[in-house]
Amino acid sequence: MKKVNNIEYIIPIKGLSIGKHYYNFTIGNSFFEEYEKSEIFGANLEIELTLDKQATFIDVKGGFKGTVITECDRCLGELELEIDFMASLLVRFGKIDPEEEIGGEEVLFLDPSESELDLRQFFYDYICLALPIQRVHKEEECDPEILEKLKSHAVVSEQKIEIKESPFDKLKTLMN
Repeated sequence: MKKVNNIEYIIPIKGLSIGKHYYNFTIGNSFFEEYEKSEIFGANLEIELTLDKQATFIDVKGGFKGTVITECDRCLGELELEIDFMASLLVRFGKIDPEEEIGGEEVLFLDPSESELDLRQFFYDYICLALPIQRVHKEEECDPEILEKLKSHAVVSEQKIEIKESPFDKLKTLMN
């Protein structure tokens, strides 16, 4: 991650009253420039975040909605994807206890003396996880030049596959 002085996604938690607090964030292209080798080239995302602060933890829940620009796996052209998902994070104050059961929740441990909650990595990770495994245009939207090149380099095998006798075939004859 590049060093960028970006305080837009940092929430001061020292002195924050107990209860629910609401935040709105906008993520644009510059957000992903901080991350080297990011799969995402740009975005236009709105995040509605709810922080529920308690004495020993903060429950963070957010709704992410908008579009991201990434690369098509087939033609390598720009691909715009819509994403709409919910994410949550439990921020606990104290040291990590390996004996403690978390219950499958995403947990971030902060020292009780921490005064800020930096949400940049949380946002980045969840946006990347929201991307589909296979990212492709509809075939008619892919770059036709690239598709032709792919077809010309495709190897079509016309070899017939020999079907050998299975060892189980001999066992079947024993049953008769």
